[in-house]
Amino acid sequence: MAIESEIKFCVPDRAIFDRIASLGEIAGLGKVDRGIRRHTDTFFDTADFRLYREKIVFRLRTSENGSILACKAQGVSGEGIYRRIEIEAETGLAADDIVRGALPDIPPVRALYDRVGIVELTKSLGVTNNRHTIGLVRGSTTLFELVLDDVTFCGPRGRASALELEVESRSGSDEELTGIGVWLAGTFGLSCAGPSKYILGMQLVGGA
Repeated sequence: MAIESEIKFCVPDRAIFDRIASLGEIAGLGKVDRGIRRHTDTFFDTADFRLYREKIVFRLRTSENGSILACKAQGVSGEGIYRRIEIEAETGLAADDIVRGALPDIPPVRALYDRVGIVELTKSLGVTNNRHTIGLVRGSTTLFELVLDDVTFCGPRGRASALELEVESRSGSDEELTGIGVWLAGTFGLSCAGPSKYILGMQLVGGA
């Protein structure tokens, strides 16, 4: 089990992505550009949207590297830093397997059942994300990971797009993470985003 510590911002236009990508350093830290990769996410929920209401995420992510099943639950947050419990496992499951209830005994499934019991799940939201990843480093140590997310949501009420920026701690301190957030907000006029893409997508196009 891991604890995510991250800050999130809404990005008003694509030009800001380009400006950030062209910087030599960010908030006094060196920058290692790791390129753009695409992944797709399928989110699941109960018929009465219990996971959405309880801020739990159950997600199947598929990319060129394979598929990962994840369960996330909100942790103690504050001062603009979101913390979430994150349990992941590589899997050969397809989305239809999950809907059929053909779930193996692996950590993210156990984590879900520990929180809500054995429930029937349905597909609630689809997301396609072109993610530009940038390491923020001091010397040879990656302290934080900054991602620029170009997201398309697909749900019962249609499609919607959003641009988001996230910075997640790898080995850096909360104090420095907060400082990066202050620098980004002040430099680019960014506003804070909500705690998860699932909540945002459900608000934009979901059925909840």
